[in-house]
Amino acid sequence: MRFHLSELCLGVLSASLVVGTAYAGPALDEAKPEAVTTDPSAPTPTETPVEYGVGLRIRNVRIPTALLELFVDRAADGASNLGLGVELTRRRGTVELQLGLEFEHLTVGEGVWINRDENVAAGAEADFVLAPEHAPDNSELGWFTIEFSFLNHAPINKYVSVRYGGGAGLGIITGGLYRYNVICVGATNNTPEPGCRPMQYGGNALPSPDGGGSPVKYNLPPVFPVVNAIIGVQIKPVDKMVVNIEAGIRTAPFFGTTIGYFF
Repeated sequence: MRFHLSELCLGVLSASLVVGTAYAGPALDEAKPEAVTTDPSAPTPTETPVEYGVGLRIRNVRIPTALLELFVDRAADGASNLGLGVELTRRRGTVELQLGLEFEHLTVGEGVWINRDENVAAGAEADFVLAPEHAPDNSELGWFTIEFSFLNHAPINKYVSVRYGGGAGLGIITGGLYRYNVICVGATNNTPEPGCRPMQYGGNALPSPDGGGSPVKYNLPPVFPVVNAIIGVQIKPVDKMVVNIEAGIRTAPFFGTTIGYFF
């Protein structure tokens, strides 16, 4: 809270005048105690009620190729898929505390991937990442997440609010992601095809000695941290119902919608 000097001075001056008047004036000028209001129709202060709600969310997790290539020299394609989840929400006023549970697959683009600062023309190995339909047992990378988020709302009108917040949680890896380790033949980082494509897929690449010519599963951590940053809008079409349209980062970029109901 900021105190304004002019207001402070005015308060001191007013207090001095009141004290001076009390001493100088007659007894009839003395201040009288205020009467207590007993009118039952007078408004009484009330606390903002707490509401609890549930919601169903649909989100599209999308990692563009350009974003992946910040970490590798070449990515075959981006990664994307839909996720489904549920939300349990505690709301008081404009603030929500939310527990989210979500599951999604993450389909990674099939093709040649080259690590940062490695040159396949000089003998460095490349990864030929497999799509789920070509992986052993059709294994598909996915994750189940649980996270807590704090969200605030800035009302535009009684139907629409700007929604923003963040949170954190944990993710559990499911399925897997497979690759062939290959030695490229007649290829460069800029033109890896067909020299880095395995012979099983019509290319010229030789199997790496450590791969043995068979698909190898990436050694991913079974559990990873989830970090949320969310912005969007909340629409209230009818009383107790909300529709959230939002985007942000949930370890990976996403956009989606939620339909919720408060009791």
